[in-house]
Amino acid sequence: MLKVASFNSYSEQHRLSLKLRPILVGELYLARKLKNPVYIFKNGLFYPVVNEGSVPTKEQINTLIKNAHREVYIYPEDIQEIKKNLETALVKVTRSLSVGDPLENGTKDLKLLSLNLGGLYENPHNDELLMLQFQSTQNLSKFLMENKKHQPQFFQNLIRENFHFTLSQPMLSSVLLLSFLQSIHLFHDKEVENLFLASYLKDIGISMIPDDKYDLKTLTTRDQELFANHADFSFELLEGRIPLSKNYLTIIKHHHFLNDKMKDLLQKDKKKSEPEIIFGLESTLVSVFDILVAMTNDRPYRKGMSLFQSLELIKMMMADEYPQEFKALVIFLKQFYKN
Repeated sequence: MLKVASFNSYSEQHRLSLKLRPILVGELYLARKLKNPVYIFKNGLFYPVVNEGSVPTKEQINTLIKNAHREVYIYPEDIQEIKKNLETALVKVTRSLSVGDPLENGTKDLKLLSLNLGGLYENPHNDELLMLQFQSTQNLSKFLMENKKHQPQFFQNLIRENFHFTLSQPMLSSVLLLSFLQSIHLFHDKEVENLFLASYLKDIGISMIPDDKYDLKTLTTRDQELFANHADFSFELLEGRIPLSKNYLTIIKHHHFLNDKMKDLLQKDKKKSEPEIIFGLESTLVSVFDILVAMTNDRPYRKGMSLFQSLELIKMMMADEYPQEFKALVIFLKQFYKN
């Protein structure tokens, strides 16, 4: 259990609420000597969990994760230092992916990229940060294709980090997509790379949605509409800022089209408000893996489905148009999760 002290002073708590800012627990791995304490927020109060002038230990960070603390609260000056260390570490590991143990390097790169995505959500108009994500992801795609045997382990290692789904979902769905594309041999390497990039960056539009919406247990109709619009937000944020062709940006813009089809299938008595739009195999696969990862993992408002249940729904969405690809998907997933 965490050993924490409490503050009885209302003025002290109020001061902390004005000064402190949240970061993800995983970002503490990038902390050096902190100038101020680290806090958790529990039962309406801030509690210190790491002392000022110290470096957070792996044991402290793991204890926070085990106790379901996804965020901690620290002072802005310490946040700036951690963000700087995170970017430096990401650049370093990206440049040295091929040197040393590929499993260790790849696991670290996926973790750093996912954490750094949180910074992009906070500042989506930062061109330098966006290009760091783009170039790092581009290098990662080549590395993943060269290390096919480690892909299932990379996937499982990222799941174990227990990141918030807004950080883990883009990478998990993209790793699965890339691995499947390699297995069916229908796309050349550059196409696989571009689809991996489109899949990973497709959710940047969630930066336009208030953070507290992602942990609501009940979503209003307005909340659901806001979530659905994030694909349009992603397109608007990325168009003209990254070197992806219009075809791949269009995939990003419409990557939720199968979600609407799924809603129609689950609500058969409800009339469709719009005619069904037909998209190609590339768009379908990006959407399928996004849905697959989302459905098989827990969300604040629902429990995750089993892989079998998810495939039953995906079958209804794609098997008629792409029967051979669906069969290949089932075979691939059995082997991927077995490994």
